[in-house]
Amino acid sequence: MKQATRKPTTVGDILLYEYLEPLELKINELAEILHVHRNSVSALVNNNRKLTTDMAFRLAKTFDTSVDFWLNLQAAVDLWEVENDMRAQEEFSRITPVADFIARRKADAQKVA
Repeated sequence: MKQATRKPTTVGDILLYEYLEPLELKINELAEILHVHRNSVSALVNNNRKLTTDMAFRLAKTFDTSVDFWLNLQAAVDLWEVENDMRAQEEFSRITPVADFIARRKADAQKVA
């Protein structure tokens, strides 16, 4: 079994602790800057919504960072969540590699012929 690791820092936590608090920005102010609805920013900051590519572009322009910075944060969280989801791992264990599937199909066809 894989050793448990700490969940990566979320986009919402970075926004809150590295940008909003130090800059004394409110969620509605950031929403105004980004030209999005306040609920979109609130959901992101409160970790109730995943980062979209569109929002990554908006945040990168706003905070003079790269789009990849934001997307990589979200990707790290997404990967951690899947790797630590036992139900997903169980489902993945039932997936057959395509090479095995094709080999089995050929073997089954030879049995019939």
